[in-house]
Amino acid sequence: MPQFLVDLALPKTDAAVLVQWVVMVPFWLVVFFGVRKMSKDARLFFYGVAMLNLAWFAFRTVH
Repeated sequence: MPQFLVDLALPKTDAAVLVQWVVMVPFWLVVFFGVRKMSKDARLFFYGVAMLNLAWFAFRTVH
């Protein structure tokens, strides 16, 4: 039964989504901490791009 739950949460066809999350989380952290001293417009742009990327990953995970 536990394997059934794992297959429901992360189907084999969507294993790439997990890899994307693992690769992108450090990148997002660098962006969030790296743009702190930039202008407000630049911060909002980078935060927006990161949020769009996060939303895209979340959508693919749930599909």
